[in-house]
Amino acid sequence: MSDIYICVDCGGSNTKVVFKTKTMHKPEYLMMPPQVEPISADKLKSYQERQGWIGNPAPEQQAWLLVGEKMFVVGAFASKFDPTDRISELKYENALYKVLAAIGVIVQKYKLSTKKLLNIELAILLPWNEYSDRQRFQKQIEKFLADYSFRGQNIRANLTNFFCRPEGGGLVASRVREQGVPWLQERRLGVLMFGHRNTTALYFDRGELKSGDSPLIGFSTMLDQIIDMTSGLTRDSLAMAIFKGIQEASSEIYRIEQQGYSEKARTYHPNWEKLNAIKALASAKDLGLKEQEVIDIAKAIKIATIDYGEKIAKWLTKVFPEPLDEVIIGGGAAKFLEPELEQYFNCEPQIIREHHTDKKVRAFSYQQSDCNQAFTPIVWSAGIGNLVEKTFSLGTREDEEKALTFRLVDAYGLYDYMVAKVMEGPKNVQKSA
Repeated sequence: MSDIYICVDCGGSNTKVVFKTKTMHKPEYLMMPPQVEPISADKLKSYQERQGWIGNPAPEQQAWLLVGEKMFVVGAFASKFDPTDRISELKYENALYKVLAAIGVIVQKYKLSTKKLLNIELAILLPWNEYSDRQRFQKQIEKFLADYSFRGQNIRANLTNFFCRPEGGGLVASRVREQGVPWLQERRLGVLMFGHRNTTALYFDRGELKSGDSPLIGFSTMLDQIIDMTSGLTRDSLAMAIFKGIQEASSEIYRIEQQGYSEKARTYHPNWEKLNAIKALASAKDLGLKEQEVIDIAKAIKIATIDYGEKIAKWLTKVFPEPLDEVIIGGGAAKFLEPELEQYFNCEPQIIREHHTDKKVRAFSYQQSDCNQAFTPIVWSAGIGNLVEKTFSLGTREDEEKALTFRLVDAYGLYDYMVAKVMEGPKNVQKSA
């Protein structure tokens, strides 16, 4: 049995890691900020000398590593060294150091022995337009794992197996495991991953991956438009406020409305200017100015949402030229575009009655909204959202943490696929992508 089973999703907003050591009974997850910054040994030493002894930071809070003669700070620690904004750079090169850091964090948090060679089962998700770099990534990570240092601790590891899939691949793997290969071979299937940096689409035609695309039209492009129309906002603060706002308004944005003799379920965007999460973004001290600032922020969000939705719709028409039998949707930004996606795919949530209250509620399944338009059922998070919540106990934590489900499903799906393949035996696993 290998020492670490790990899947890494190197997103633009966070590095998502799903992992298990050989002594753990179930997987855990780890989230690290996405920054990676090369620094000199002198610069790190100078920082440590200035700080002196201040507490005992967790390894994920102060991650630095030495690879050959090169030193890197990763995640939260990188913010101490004025990191470059690398959102437009290729992911796969920086992903090398994120994987090394994640393994180092696991080794130190769970006190794994580094006196012997560690065996690693690794899976990684890359954007479609970087998927062709997977073999180059594999060779380089094998070389780096053979001998590197994390926070001064030497680590030597062997890559037992390597799985690489394009973003969205974990969702496909989960759906196919549930429905079976014959099901996939009978359908036209679309997969969408809405990330911070990229938005990825995969198109399967009766089991064959026919095409893919992963342009830089992630959620950050919409955030940047809002920032350009306002003042004093950052991507991180704005994104956090938007998703907190969606959670805050959850009872209002999902409605069942009477239309003639029938009832219909609808999804809306929040009334942004009424939300505490958006009000908290305003920095003016004068109450009148603060109210106007909130109005301006809300207006900017509405304008940017329309522009972003139109951009996504135009792109979807290009990447999915034929009618789909189903589209799987995941990614942290996906829930923000829920109204636009339901409209684009002509989806109307079905209405059911709760058994214990007889109250009418929205179902997780869809029906055709307009009978004169093509209908593609949406399957959110490949249907494994509840499993991910249960595995990581997300449903019992603060409301904003429930949004983690959408961000973790792709990594969890590929992790689960990797473990299943490894457990099937060496005949079913190749040490390649």
